[in-house]
Amino acid sequence: MKLKQLKNSDFRKDHKYDFLFPIGSTEQHGPFIPFGTDTYITDYLVEQISKAYPELIILPTLEYSRSQEHRGFYGTIWLTEETLAKVMFDICQSLKDQTKNIFITSFHANDSVIKKFIDNNSFGDTKIVYLEVANEEDDKNITDILGGPLDDHAGNSEISNMLVIDKTLVKLPTQDYPKSRVDNPWKTDNLIDKCPNGIADNHPQWNVDSSNGKRILDIYVNRMTKNLKNYLPNHKA
Repeated sequence: MKLKQLKNSDFRKDHKYDFLFPIGSTEQHGPFIPFGTDTYITDYLVEQISKAYPELIILPTLEYSRSQEHRGFYGTIWLTEETLAKVMFDICQSLKDQTKNIFITSFHANDSVIKKFIDNNSFGDTKIVYLEVANEEDDKNITDILGGPLDDHAGNSEISNMLVIDKTLVKLPTQDYPKSRVDNPWKTDNLIDKCPNGIADNHPQWNVDSSNGKRILDIYVNRMTKNLKNYLPNHKA
C-alpha cells in the first residue's frame, strides 16, 4: 500500500503499522543512464516487495540523499549527512505513534548514514530497521552473472538494471567506448577526479543485457524479502 494513495479513514487507532521508507538519489550516472537511476531501481525493488508484503505501507521515495561524491558533475543534487539524518528523524518522529517497524532501504550507497542514524536515535516502541538490498554473497553471485567485477557506479549492472525498468531512458554503450580501471573510486568525495565520464566500472568489457539486469534485480528482491521475514514472522505469503 502506498501512503500517498491512502485516506485518513484507512487507519485504525487501535492498530500499529509497518512502514517501508525508500531513499533514492539524484546524481549523475555517466553518459548512458539517467540522474534518477538509483531512485528508479529503489522504486522497482520496493514495488516488488509491496507485492509480497501488501500490508507494508510504502512511503514516497526520498529522491535526494548523500551524493556529494558526485560534486563537479552538473545536475547532481545532494544532502549533507547531517541533513539526511535530520530528514530521517523527522519522518520517523512523524510516524512513531502507531508504528511497529519502519524499514529504511536504499539502493544508493547510504548504508553508513542510515546505520549511524539508527544507532543514534530511539523512537520508543517503534523499531527502525535498515533493510539491506544486498550482501557479499549477492555481490559474488552478480559478479558471476557479469563474468567480471560488479560496477561501482553507472556501469554494466546498473545499465542492465535500467534496461529492465525503462529501456527508453538508456543509451547503450558501444563496445569500443573506452573503459578504464579505477581503484578506490570512493576514497574521496570527488569521483570526477578519477572518473571524468562518471563511470566507475572495472569490468574489462561491456556486458550490458536486460536478462542480466532482471537476474540481478531478482537477487536484490530475494535478499530484501529474506531480511523482512526476520521482522515480520506472522506474514502470510
